[in-house]
Amino acid sequence: MKSYVWLTFAFMGWGYYEMSGGTDFEPEQRVLAAATSAEPEIVTRAETTTLLSVSSSNVTPQPEMSDAEITQAVAAAVALDTMEAAPEVVEIAAPVVEPKLDIRAVAGSRVNMRMGPSTDYDVITTLEGGTKLEVLSVDADGWANVSTERGIEGWMAKRLLTDPET
Repeated sequence: MKSYVWLTFAFMGWGYYEMSGGTDFEPEQRVLAAATSAEPEIVTRAETTTLLSVSSSNVTPQPEMSDAEITQAVAAAVALDTMEAAPEVVEIAAPVVEPKLDIRAVAGSRVNMRMGPSTDYDVITTLEGGTKLEVLSVDADGWANVSTERGIEGWMAKRLLTDPET
């Protein structure tokens, strides 16, 4: 098996060599395109990272600068490059106040949790006395929509729950 793998790699290498031209291979010669105009294009620094180019026909000729002015301009450019950016303004949002949860416990010894708000609905599970539940809502007929700590949601008679914890 080991020799088969080596033979396969050798065959693939030979195939690649032949497909790329073999002994007749010559690298492609790239020719640089000549500039279309005799004047060089002037590139200026922008506020963004995108480079802007300006045609030299739109630039007003500037008088020659003295050595002192050139030194001052270079110093100013270096100072601008080394300056730290202004600190960003960070807005702090007001803390989110979560609503107080209505936590109650099962008052009976074993109470059925149902799929809907009446005894006509199927039983989802039976809960032991003292099991903590979150009451999501209570309807006018005295049925509470509750959720267990495990995320099971169902309905239970309100009279079978303790008073809300404070």
